[in-house]
Amino acid sequence: MVDAVQPYCDEPIIAAITCSHAGATQSAVFGGSVSGFGKKPSSLPSPVFLAVGLDTVYAFKYVPKGFKFKIKSEAARWRRDSLRLQVEKTKTMAKFVMSTASGESHHLEVPILMGAEALADMFFNAITSSRD
Repeated sequence: MVDAVQPYCDEPIIAAITCSHAGATQSAVFGGSVSGFGKKPSSLPSPVFLAVGLDTVYAFKYVPKGFKFKIKSEAARWRRDSLRLQVEKTKTMAKFVMSTASGESHHLEVPILMGAEALADMFFNAITSSRD
């Protein structure tokens, strides 16, 4: 995943993940509109490709291309040390809120089935770990 976004970033990428607005998966499966974490939807595209660099977290609009990804455009970027993360896991999904220093909150989710939990945890740890 890192290889897909590295050419679009100004620094080495240490973790990357694709995710959707919280509630998007349930909405797609069961139909209708489902709000994630009981909050307003994120202003980020859905799905969104998030990448964690040494100092910056990048958000990209993308489209899946088989087992690969086509990056369309950068949607946002934030200083990594300015983000706060709140994670809530079930057996199948990790829902998270990424809050920025400017007061934005992005309510997102990522499936954690079939070994994907380790990838999600690596991504969450990359955002919250201090840079030594």
